[in-house]
Amino acid sequence: MEIHQLRYFVAVAELENFTRAAEQCHVTQPSLSQQIAKLERELDTRLLDRLGRRVVLTDSGKELLPRARRILKEVDAAEGWFKQPEGPESVNLRLGALPTIAPYLLPGIIKHFRQQCPHVMLTLVEDYTDHLLDRLIKGTLDVAILALPIEDTRLKVEPLFRESLLVAMPPNHPLAEKQAVSISQVRQEPFVLLHEVHCLGEQVLGFCRQQEFQPQVVCESAQISTIQQMIRLGIGISLLPEMAADPNDPSCVYRPIRKVQPYRTIAAAWNRHRTTTPLQEHLLEHLRQVDADSAK
Repeated sequence: MEIHQLRYFVAVAELENFTRAAEQCHVTQPSLSQQIAKLERELDTRLLDRLGRRVVLTDSGKELLPRARRILKEVDAAEGWFKQPEGPESVNLRLGALPTIAPYLLPGIIKHFRQQCPHVMLTLVEDYTDHLLDRLIKGTLDVAILALPIEDTRLKVEPLFRESLLVAMPPNHPLAEKQAVSISQVRQEPFVLLHEVHCLGEQVLGFCRQQEFQPQVVCESAQISTIQQMIRLGIGISLLPEMAADPNDPSCVYRPIRKVQPYRTIAAAWNRHRTTTPLQEHLLEHLRQVDADSAK
């Protein structure tokens, strides 16, 4: 039993005419008649009787017709599902991001993405780099937004933009009067930093070591928002990503470092061995259009 045979049968049953059914199905009448005859042989029963120019259903045909309609309805629904512009995965997309990126960059991206794809269920996962990479490999994430370097060859990695790390301090700090600060000026300052479990915390410490000084860390935290609050209270200064700087918040000011400005490179990553769906590619196109200013 073939789908096209059922489609021809339903057309003849509804139109009660072989000629009109053939026209509706865009086939020749002999071809349509041959396929229905083949269907009757396969089922070992007669489905249609010709009464002059009119065609009527036999008892077997009456039994088959509602079943054939249900089958064709399901087939048409399945074909429509897989022919959606966004693909069959259009109802769910799993996006991962670092906690030092997600709250600043993702809301704006998701807003614009949802305007174009309102049918999508977007699942967000905020986690550390190693956990996100593991999820990409296992296939429980479709795309992740991370900071370089990413060395795993099982992943495809596309740099998106480079973001400066700025010195964050309270507005009454002596260095807040300057447009930019030097390494020598921050070398002796107390620091509040992200814990090294965050790749950003490790990057900040690595930058300090490159500049041949070990920061005087007075407190560590797992959240940028907590660090910002400690900065406001005058506990110490820090190096924070530019996207975390709120221009409407005067209680914390940010200054670049002269000559040796540190930065991190934000990238998108996905499993190179999994099929990239149209919806996933659509999301990547959104990500390719963002930069650090998109988080403002």
